[in-house]
Amino acid sequence: MTSTPAQRLSLPRVLAFSTLSIPLAGVGLPLAVYLSPLYAHEVGLGLELTGLLFMLLRFWDIFTDPVMGYLVDRYRSPLGRVRHWILLSVPLLAVATYFVYMPPRTGVGPGYFVGWMLLFYVGFTLLQTSRSAWVPAIATTYDERSRLFVWPEVVSIVAMLTLLALPAILPVLGFELDRFGQVAVMGAVLLVSLPLSGALAVFFVPDPPIPGDAGNALKFELKPLLAAVKNQMLGRVLAMELFAGTAIAVTASNYLFVAEYVFKLNNTQASLILMVFFIVSVSAMPLWFLLARRTEKNIAFRTATLFAAVSYLLYFFMGQVGGFWPLFIGAIINGVAFSAPIVLTRSMTADVVEWQAARSGENRAGIYYALLTSAYKVGSSLAFGVGYLMVAQLAGFRPGQDNSPEAINGLLMIFCLLPAGLYLAASIASWTYPLSRAMQQDVARSLDPRGPQTLD
Repeated sequence: MTSTPAQRLSLPRVLAFSTLSIPLAGVGLPLAVYLSPLYAHEVGLGLELTGLLFMLLRFWDIFTDPVMGYLVDRYRSPLGRVRHWILLSVPLLAVATYFVYMPPRTGVGPGYFVGWMLLFYVGFTLLQTSRSAWVPAIATTYDERSRLFVWPEVVSIVAMLTLLALPAILPVLGFELDRFGQVAVMGAVLLVSLPLSGALAVFFVPDPPIPGDAGNALKFELKPLLAAVKNQMLGRVLAMELFAGTAIAVTASNYLFVAEYVFKLNNTQASLILMVFFIVSVSAMPLWFLLARRTEKNIAFRTATLFAAVSYLLYFFMGQVGGFWPLFIGAIINGVAFSAPIVLTRSMTADVVEWQAARSGENRAGIYYALLTSAYKVGSSLAFGVGYLMVAQLAGFRPGQDNSPEAINGLLMIFCLLPAGLYLAASIASWTYPLSRAMQQDVARSLDPRGPQTLD
């Protein structure tokens, strides 16, 4: 490889690609923070049933995700490798978003919830897998891949910040909405963003083949999936994603309950603190990116997860005091490390995709990112199912009812200690990740000894 630096995808094209994070943001924390309590409390499904249904739906995704990854890898079109899949995912996710975010106030049972959530997750998985599988082709260097995940994460956090801020902003504008109304407004924002972001990405982002792809990944086989999981590189990343994703989901699904019952805050105050949390998260991302550039991605991941684990211990002590400012301070410290783990695992997966393509000539980007998504969903399902079960059965906490001090303290302990332990496990998993910067550069040199490809 020549010493000439790789020509990067231009910033306007990176931003066009990053707009896909806007609709995807509605499937993350807003779903956990507002939709799960809505269906558990206001709709009336209950904590245990809501947690069980979320868990079963996410586990079902574990079987569908590899199929989605195979489809993305296998079927191309005149538009390229992934553009047509982006276009297909938009209407699927839009229809499901309407019914999930705007449920009737009466008559909603488990069947309604399961049916529309199944379609919701299919559309989400197709959009997320296609977007992630795009990165190894449009970012060809070790640090450039982090950039192609950092910018979407920044856009995602801004979108989540906007969605989560709506309950605090609407009363200021004179709109006093209950939880149904607040969630419906979030759904409307997502419905507008879906076609716009899809069009921007499809029209302005190139869709070249992955370097090293000889077109050999044509069949859906179980053997490559098992080999991917057993692979020391991807398997380690999947473990890191599983632990970090579970920690995030446990926090998100219980945040409103903790804010209301432990810290004694109203909905507006809780939403305001979430806004600050995400502002801090966006502001801190360049620091983690800089650390990854100067060291290794797994070192930055390890540092971020250790920082996050310690921050939950602070949450516990702040909960003994209660009130707005203790939760505010805890959220600022916890927010510093929020985005880094998930961004870094996605960037690391792009390196593994390239490494696999160099060895086998197979483009397995879709399947590899589908497995990564599955790992996150396993964590999310466990957080909803086991987390809500622990809150209800072990702590004895019930939303909308008078709870004893013991039940409220049990809620706080689960909220703090469970994520802290999970982040610690994620940090430990990162110690033996083997794919370094030097190894990636050797792989890139073997794929294209003449020099970097031109994207613009």
